[in-house]
Amino acid sequence: MEAEKQPSEPRRFERTTVLWSGELVYREQIVACVIVNISAGGAMVRAEDPAFLMTSVVLRNSRIGDLAAEVLWRQDGELGLRFADDPETVAAIIGRALN
Repeated sequence: MEAEKQPSEPRRFERTTVLWSGELVYREQIVACVIVNISAGGAMVRAEDPAFLMTSVVLRNSRIGDLAAEVLWRQDGELGLRFADDPETVAAIIGRALN
């Protein structure tokens, strides 16, 4: 069952709007996506057909490389991801990508 989007939930990390192309990888399946926003804790992405995606994926992008993530919610082609790496590591990766 899909988790519902929780817009009223407070954010732990500031999100940056990026609109980067990327891929969601689950086992040997790859789905093109657009990274809508990103933070040290996670990202929101849009994907054409995310239905096959299970809870653990890799978010792949040329700027940030591969980041393991958990799918927290899905709604209307959007997915909310929480990164598996510690926020300090992800913040450094994002910082380099934005500069």
